[in-house]
Amino acid sequence: MSPVPNANRRNAGFSLVEIMVGLVIGLISMIIIMQLYALFEEQKRTTTSGSDALTNAGFSIFSIERDVRVAGYGFADATGCTVNTAQNTTLNNQVSAASFKLVPVTITQGMGTASDTISVLASDKNTWSIPARILGNSTKQTDTEFALNTPVGIAQGDLLVAYELGKNCTLFQVTAVDTSDNKITHTNNTWNKTAIFPKDGEGKSYLQSGDAMVYNLGSLMSRTYSIDANSNLNLADYSSATNTYTSQPLAPGIVSLQAQYGFDTRGGTQTDAKVDTWRDAMVDADGSGTSGDAGDIARIYAIRFVIVARSELKEKPDASGNCNATTSSALPPPSDKWPDGAARNIDLRLNPDGSANADWRCYRYKTFETVAPLRNMLWKQL
Repeated sequence: MSPVPNANRRNAGFSLVEIMVGLVIGLISMIIIMQLYALFEEQKRTTTSGSDALTNAGFSIFSIERDVRVAGYGFADATGCTVNTAQNTTLNNQVSAASFKLVPVTITQGMGTASDTISVLASDKNTWSIPARILGNSTKQTDTEFALNTPVGIAQGDLLVAYELGKNCTLFQVTAVDTSDNKITHTNNTWNKTAIFPKDGEGKSYLQSGDAMVYNLGSLMSRTYSIDANSNLNLADYSSATNTYTSQPLAPGIVSLQAQYGFDTRGGTQTDAKVDTWRDAMVDADGSGTSGDAGDIARIYAIRFVIVARSELKEKPDASGNCNATTSSALPPPSDKWPDGAARNIDLRLNPDGSANADWRCYRYKTFETVAPLRNMLWKQL
């Protein structure tokens, strides 16, 4: 016969000592888990915010570079020409006026260490932009039509630029196209006034003997990139239909934008385009004695620019309550990487509007630099 089990032994539970040991083990485990959670959360925050800054900076670089590459499309020999218009415009970040220059890209330097502004101007013709030659001995200022060698590609509503060397250009809008007689009409509307066309002593405007041309812009593409007070990369996009700009933020966390022109300052006529000088502002690249004229503008073959992006989330302070995610108060470009320009470090202690940022050490920063060629300026020589 088997022994009868001890009933008291079968009903016995955990002793107080066992319970206390279990609680201690559980508390130690919880402490370890919480510490690991805090560590991984901090690492995740750093990785995520760094990835966001990387994405925002990459998108900003791509957007600006894409537009810079098409700058000057459709301008051809009219590049740098002063254009008379029937409407006040603020194209290419220039002061609103009845004239502007056909400048593919304009860099407006910020005050001190403030961000620069990049403006791009080009034809927005979505099919093709073919220059057409003006026919006839002359076109009087009071005329409302041009006889051309071909109206191919020109459509009603297109904006065209009339050009002749040594004269101001004129921006006008096509109101009718006569393909049978190779003529275009520019009757009076908001873009058209006969008074904006130049006039010589004989009342003549653009001459066939002066190799006068018209360039089809379709509708103007004018875009301005800047950094707003909320650290957003902002795009102001021009509409020729309304002669107004529409602004929208493109990417958050962008704290600085710095840019420079790339000029070819070699003397004489060159068969190959080459950037040999980088400058913050226009220079006398063609040696004419005047800075910023059409010859200098035609020698801008590239720009280089740097974007600084900031993580959107703050890093946690250390045990003493101080942030040390970033310790240096300035980033080197463009001072040491751009030796030809002004020594203007990017001051991380300041917000884009120039105000002080007391928490600048709590963020991480990503810096990206690139060179964007002006393809249409380079291809003009081909």
